[in-house]
Amino acid sequence: MMDKLYLVARIADTRVALRSRAINSVVTVGTPVEVPAAPPHVAGLFALRSRVFTLIDPHVVVGLPSVPVAPGQRVVVVDVAEHGYALLADEIEDVCFIDAPETRIAGKLMPGWARVADAMIEHEGHSLLVVDPSHFITLPAQRAA
Repeated sequence: MMDKLYLVARIADTRVALRSRAINSVVTVGTPVEVPAAPPHVAGLFALRSRVFTLIDPHVVVGLPSVPVAPGQRVVVVDVAEHGYALLADEIEDVCFIDAPETRIAGKLMPGWARVADAMIEHEGHSLLVVDPSHFITLPAQRAA
């Protein structure tokens, strides 16, 4: 039954579903510390419960302009390869069971979304992208000019 539990959120201006097994928690982030020479999708570092987390801006990952971190903004905390990360979320909507099956993605997505989305799922009459938080962590290598 837990494999049907999802976090529904708006991330990078898109409604998405994240599988609950991939999520540690949802917290409010304080002011992040900037990281010199960090990749553009790294919005900074912040501390939570004696751990340091890398703050990821999903907007940059999917090809949108970066957004500033707002005071009290909610983030989705995940562990990837034994490191702590947090994804900026525009809005956390709900944690709920979704009985509908995940289906393959119908239609063409922007390249950034195509890289992070695994499937689609229907919920309350709307199609949501099922995204894997680990896909937001590393950007594809930039092509040489």
